Amino acid sequence: MSQEQPLEKKNRFQISREVQEDFVNSVAESMLALAETAGEWQKPWTSDQPVGMPFCTTTGRPYGGANMVKLMLTNIVKGYGDDRWMTFKQFQQIQAEHPARDMKVKKGTKGVKLLRPEEIAFIVGEDGKWQYLSEQQIKEFAAKKEQGQEVPDVQRLTLFYPFTVFNAAQIEGFPPKEQQTHAMTTIERNDFVERFIACTGIPVEHHGGTAFYEPGSDVVKMPFPERFTVPEEYYATKLHETYHATGHAKRENRKEKQPYDIKNMAFEEMRAEMFSMLAGAKLNLPMPQSNSAAYISHWNQRFSGGDSKAVFHAAAEAAKVLTIMHQFEMGEQPKAAWFPSSETWPALIEEQAQRDAVTGAHMAAPAQAVAARSTNDPRPAPLSFEKSAEAFQAADDPVSKARIILQNPEFLEMALKQDAETARSLASLCDSFAQTLSMELDEKNRMGAAPSLPATGTNAPVARMRM
Repeated sequence: MSQEQPLEKKNRFQISREVQEDFVNSVAESMLALAETAGEWQKPWTSDQPVGMPFCTTTGRPYGGANMVKLMLTNIVKGYGDDRWMTFKQFQQIQAEHPARDMKVKKGTKGVKLLRPEEIAFIVGEDGKWQYLSEQQIKEFAAKKEQGQEVPDVQRLTLFYPFTVFNAAQIEGFPPKEQQTHAMTTIERNDFVERFIACTGIPVEHHGGTAFYEPGSDVVKMPFPERFTVPEEYYATKLHETYHATGHAKRENRKEKQPYDIKNMAFEEMRAEMFSMLAGAKLNLPMPQSNSAAYISHWNQRFSGGDSKAVFHAAAEAAKVLTIMHQFEMGEQPKAAWFPSSETWPALIEEQAQRDAVTGAHMAAPAQAVAARSTNDPRPAPLSFEKSAEAFQAADDPVSKARIILQNPEFLEMALKQDAETARSLASLCDSFAQTLSMELDEKNRMGAAPSLPATGTNAPVARMRM
């Protein structure tokens, strides 16, 4: 009878890699699942309460980066009404501090796995083996190097290990918050969004067209508030476009870090959708009817082969700006180097108010905004194939042309067919696409049939991105 071979013990690198893969997959799955409900603005989130920024119960420190994203998503999906989290050991510490309270983790409940980073330093010996270094050894190497002595190169790696946390809502008898967070009213929420965007220093100009960010002039262009079906859509769209502006070279500099082509423009749209969903959950804002789930899934499949890491990285990038917004909400100076200093905020708010006054944009109260919307001046309908083609031909720069391609699902399909690798420059792609579009229009005119657009349901508008 053969004996089973004992399982090989995993080393720290295997453990770190598997932990990261599980974490990335769980975040991607949650984000894609959340996107499926994004268009249901009347009740877009599972929780009836806005989602707070997760923090550790015992230390008071907020969770950051990817851990913050995962806890926010868990809060949204599970509908927890509490933003306090703790490890089981921290829970036991709280139990010891409150012996009179009968507290216990609810039966059958499961914690959430997060990542704890650990940096290791090592040198590679002549035999190829790694020698791990202590902090003292690292200092000794640095001192010898300063003295001109020859020392091996010190290499560093960051490994990740899992730890589990529980939400306060998962614990029976847990003490309530000492100070309940004030829930912003609709008017307070809208005023906060206006102040935050103004204090970023990103100019917003209102006009009669669509919503988009113009990188050349570094200006967010917005339709007038009364052109939106409900005020909440106006503020959700405004945050989406503001996120694009944070990628400018003088801010997060996202465009300079990667080639500026149709692929990376699409990923930028994915990041903005992620930010809109997370900000919407936090501020109780809707996702306007933009078919976010279809777009996120489409981009992920087309541009990354379904790699969940693409969705994860998009969410992590979106979380950076969400953290900035939270720091501003707390009355703190955001830590991002590009964010204007608090001394300049009053002047920036006044400058934006003057821009609004010049264009005649009025930030009306919710009820007033709905009443102001005229049936003779409806929200702009999605452009037809022919109108989109006219807009493409009239655009005078590759960025504007690429934006039109991304707005129209049929255009995007055409672009991907002729550029399978999605790696050519915007100018090259747009020139090639112009020729294909001209032939497509000729063919449609010859056939004498209306262009067939992707089905979106009976009487439903064609899905378009908010650029």
